[in-house]
Amino acid sequence: MQGWRDLVDTRFAAEQSALLRYHRIFDVVGEGLGLEVAELVASSLGEGIVARRLADRGGVEIFVADETTAMCTGTYKALDACVTTAALRRAGVRQVVASSGGNLSAALGAYCQHAGIEALLFQPVSTLFKQDRRFFGGCAHLIGVDLPEPEVKSLARAVARAHAIAHIPDVRLRTAASAARAMFLLEAIEGAIGAVDFLTQTVCAGFGPAGIYTCFAALRERGLLRASAIPRLITFQQAANSPMVRAWQAGERELSRTHIAPVPERYIEPGLYNTNPGRDYDRLAGLMRTFGGDMLALADVDYDAHADAVRAALADAGIALSTLPGSDEVLEKTGLLTGVGIYRAIDAGLLQPGERVIYMLTGGRRDLEADDAPLPELVVDRSRSEEEWVAEIGARFGLGRTQVGRGA
Repeated sequence: MQGWRDLVDTRFAAEQSALLRYHRIFDVVGEGLGLEVAELVASSLGEGIVARRLADRGGVEIFVADETTAMCTGTYKALDACVTTAALRRAGVRQVVASSGGNLSAALGAYCQHAGIEALLFQPVSTLFKQDRRFFGGCAHLIGVDLPEPEVKSLARAVARAHAIAHIPDVRLRTAASAARAMFLLEAIEGAIGAVDFLTQTVCAGFGPAGIYTCFAALRERGLLRASAIPRLITFQQAANSPMVRAWQAGERELSRTHIAPVPERYIEPGLYNTNPGRDYDRLAGLMRTFGGDMLALADVDYDAHADAVRAALADAGIALSTLPGSDEVLEKTGLLTGVGIYRAIDAGLLQPGERVIYMLTGGRRDLEADDAPLPELVVDRSRSEEEWVAEIGARFGLGRTQVGRGA
């Protein structure tokens, strides 16, 4: 193998599916997965990425990796869901449990239905407004949880343990999915975009950027990528839930309780709900120390100052962000926050004239009709203990009926 370009399968376009075009990267970062391209084709519903140019700001050139317009569920989590369901089908797993702030629930709902895998998807009731009924029903069960974020995750894990069901997603699969994103970026940098100084993304647990830079590191270690070709990374968190930023700016190598201070009523994007990313911070921070970059928190004042200008720039580039039915409020704000962060960094002089930036637009296009919001099949609240809810969920969904294969 002469270089990373040999890992591109030119039979597929990135706009069709980044996973199909870059599936060979799994041989580098996905040892043990054993996924064949035919298995990914069978699971694929459309996982496209498109490179676009945004208007310059303050002398800084901005390019967008659009991971929303050509993604079947409107966010880059379609990549995670496609790889996950392909691996589950290969392993013979027929029942799964997962929890998320909303975007992964939507993606897993769509892909598990397509694969015929029964999925119990736990999601905070505070983010149900962004869901589309097309992604749920049949074997994809949406369960609303009216509890704080740690208890949403705890309940999902308890259900998986009690009923011997696979708990997803697997870190290996998420890393593999984001390796395809890394390959897209390398191809874009060598082609339409050209060399860049920074890669930017808003994060919650940071799986996405960690997967991208894990791929860069693996390619560099194998002599397939020059270190000088790897851009530095700037990540953003909303200030009301920014444990990673707190730890990073304090110079800490590990995240501790002192960095966790969520204020849910101040969230700009409620789907960014992970209050304690723990080891995920260790991994991402280690990669950022290796490749360079920074972490910044975004407050309400930053959003108010820049959101409209970012939306206008995206619209000029052909990307109109979806809004809530009957409203001008953006439905999915995570990707928009990245643009807000870039503008703030430019105005603050953290990004300098002449520098070039890639804006990872991780979501923004999911058009909902006013009557499209799905009703959860069950809402979990404080009326019962976790143990009682685990038993209720098992009885209601007939858990244990399906034979579970070996883990994915």
